[in-house]
Amino acid sequence: MKQLGYYFFKYWISLGLFFYFKKVRVVGLENIPLGKPILFLSNHQNALLDVLLIATQRNLKPWYLTRSDVFKSKLFSPLFYFLQMLPIYRIRDGKDTLSKNKAIFNRCGELLNENEMLLIFPEANHNLQRRVRPLSKGFTRIIDSAFDKNSELLLYLIPVGQNYKKANQIGDAAALHFGKPIIVQSGQYFNETNKFKEDVAVALKRLTTHIEDEAAYDKIVEELEVIGADFLNPTEVNAQILKLKGVKGEKTRSKYNFIKTLFVLLNLPIIFIWRTFIKPKVPELEFMSTFRFVFSMLVYPVFYTLLILILTYTYNIKTGCLVVIGYAVLNLLFVKIGFTSSVQRR
Repeated sequence: MKQLGYYFFKYWISLGLFFYFKKVRVVGLENIPLGKPILFLSNHQNALLDVLLIATQRNLKPWYLTRSDVFKSKLFSPLFYFLQMLPIYRIRDGKDTLSKNKAIFNRCGELLNENEMLLIFPEANHNLQRRVRPLSKGFTRIIDSAFDKNSELLLYLIPVGQNYKKANQIGDAAALHFGKPIIVQSGQYFNETNKFKEDVAVALKRLTTHIEDEAAYDKIVEELEVIGADFLNPTEVNAQILKLKGVKGEKTRSKYNFIKTLFVLLNLPIIFIWRTFIKPKVPELEFMSTFRFVFSMLVYPVFYTLLILILTYTYNIKTGCLVVIGYAVLNLLFVKIGFTSSVQRR
């Protein structure tokens, strides 16, 4: 029953992502060796959506390390455990909580020795900037734990690059790039720990857009937008970054978006609730898409159900179902056509 519930939730979330994103491009699934102990190491830009995009890929059922503060909710904490999420404690959670990580790392080591998949974000924080931040040592402690339990273990590290076109907007496009596995053996690992950490960092910088120069970050992003860089293709964008020579130009002015206007009018009650009660409570810009997605997943089923009931009472069940199906299809078309205007050189 638990297995059935997990997959029901997984496919429900997959459907939600299909409605939320204009497109999701997935590259490199063939690099994942099934039935092996796998440690997915991903960059982290877009809060919970980073997790969901990986978790909903076919044949993947990873465990996740998640910031401990989300487990404080008595309402959602059981759900997080059900979804194979484990808490990780940070210094901001209180220095006395860090000792709890030992048990978590120990559990991760056990999972890897059971040929399970584990997803972590070695940057240890999230940020919308298009760059790979310095990696923490947390994932190396998990590897230590796995090898402590079995020195013969052959561990597969899979770097994952997550890329977004406009990460905080609805109708965004995303791309997942699974890199080739870095195979780790016990003796080799303990002799070259720093090298493996560097290898992971290098791989992540290839699999996502990486702007190394923090001082010139905004200028580089602007120049990339001027030349119409495809942020879903990190190999191409990273090559373009090396060739930038002060491209002159400016963003086109925002144009009237008829599609977006229709979407707002069609969904006015829901958008009013979002903008009035939910959006102002989003703590950080990195959480904007996560809050919007979760809000949509909760509100739209209720809204569609109420609409069917009202139309069934007023007309009949057939009319109610047809109107709601048409409503949902229109919303889907608006998302797939796209809300964001392109940026071009002037």
